[in-house]
Amino acid sequence: MKNHDSSNRSRSIGIEEGAIRRSSASTQTRVQALFYISLSCLPLLGGQEIADDTPPLQVLKFTPPPPPKQVPPMRVMASSVMKSPTHQMTLIRGEASTLPDLPPPPIPRPSVAGPEGKPSYIVSIGAMVYDHRLSQVKWTNPETKESFEAWCGWDFTLLSPISQIAIDGEFHTFFLAASHLDTTDKQHRLDDEVAIPPHPVVAADSFVITAGDPKNAAAEKLLTSLRDYFLRHKPRLALIQKAQQEYQAAAAAWHAAHPPKPENHTFWLKPHRGSRYLKNEGGEK
Repeated sequence: MKNHDSSNRSRSIGIEEGAIRRSSASTQTRVQALFYISLSCLPLLGGQEIADDTPPLQVLKFTPPPPPKQVPPMRVMASSVMKSPTHQMTLIRGEASTLPDLPPPPIPRPSVAGPEGKPSYIVSIGAMVYDHRLSQVKWTNPETKESFEAWCGWDFTLLSPISQIAIDGEFHTFFLAASHLDTTDKQHRLDDEVAIPPHPVVAADSFVITAGDPKNAAAEKLLTSLRDYFLRHKPRLALIQKAQQEYQAAAAAWHAAHPPKPENHTFWLKPHRGSRYLKNEGGEK
């Protein structure tokens, strides 16, 4: 059976034995983008040596999604169509699947509560970076609830892909959201008076804590560890950022040249052994 006639381009999705066959340009692009982000934010593996803290350089080149698949020839047992003003969705139930039976689910292992240890925390850090040289950093210690602000003389946007670093021989997890503002670019600024807020004099690759206890050992250790990691891996972090920007630019250019349009969708399903559809139509095959 072929896709229904329509002036709009059609997409089709097939489901057989639990495996989904899909052809959706926007879906694949979103999945690809999410996969790209997740690769760059993967935590270090548990078996990796702490001394080997090189950030992973795993980059996906943007690839335009393939064209939609056509519905394969099949015996249609039932179908239904849902119409809207701009497109329609067709649901097809075909003959029984010829793929092997689904394997039985694994037997769950009995869970045993382990010993109660020290709780783990994720430190959320927000950073506004000015001209790729000065960062205004804010965070809250999740254990003591004490808030801090610091001005740092390095570019925190380069640290965005990293979610774990080693501090005193232990892995620490954090979430970093960093934005950049080019104070010389007036084209994208809402107000010509926007500038770097008042701040202390900060030398390159140093920091000054301006809110919270400036002598707090944990705060100083966190900033020192992030600074040392930044200096140790700065060239590689720059490569990761450059690859991310190239991917985002390529994806944006493709989407700008291929704006979304109303499209028809066709879903086809093939029941597997044990399906109620097979039982209702004379027993399992």
